[in-house]
Amino acid sequence: MNRKAITTGILTVGMIVLWNGWLLIDWRSSHPPISESWQAPPQDIDVSVTTSTEPKLWKDIKKTAVSETIDGGFEPLFDESVAALEGTRVELPGVGFILTSGIRENEDGKKEVAEFLLLPGDGGVAWCCGLSAIPYAELSVLVQCPNAPFPRSSADPKSSTVFVSVEGTLRLMKENRYNAFYTLEDASVEFIDAWEVMPPNVKNLCLDQPMVP
Repeated sequence: MNRKAITTGILTVGMIVLWNGWLLIDWRSSHPPISESWQAPPQDIDVSVTTSTEPKLWKDIKKTAVSETIDGGFEPLFDESVAALEGTRVELPGVGFILTSGIRENEDGKKEVAEFLLLPGDGGVAWCCGLSAIPYAELSVLVQCPNAPFPRSSADPKSSTVFVSVEGTLRLMKENRYNAFYTLEDASVEFIDAWEVMPPNVKNLCLDQPMVP
């Protein structure tokens, strides 16, 4: 009896191992490596590929200091270079996070994005199995592009992120529901390659290995 039970147990474990192995192979065949999926541009969007270092404006934005006020609020102190750009047209590349509130339907009934959050790839985004925004108000830029929206389908529906270069009129501390310190008004959006905004030596924390193009 014991021998029969042992044999049955071994056969059961073997079948489970084989089944799990088949599932893993099937999953890998239908899911590209995360580094490859980040590189794949939207099929219906033109993408410009360039290599550049972090823009000076992002570096200056990161110098923003925040101090608490007597009434328990906060007061930002912007770098002089950033303050001098108030009301002017600026350009910023980064990682865009599509907001539900920023999606609307056009005349054809298709969804388009008229507003989203922009964050720097280095310091504002957590690069892991998926991308997530780090909620720093002093790094958050609300992009408003109602006159030049883009299709919702241009972003991965699972991550809702886009890699973009945005040009718009910079406003500091414009009131908004997201507590973003910066707003780019009347913006135009250009899609770019992920590697243009990815920080150097970035590592996939889930897989514990570097991500390479």
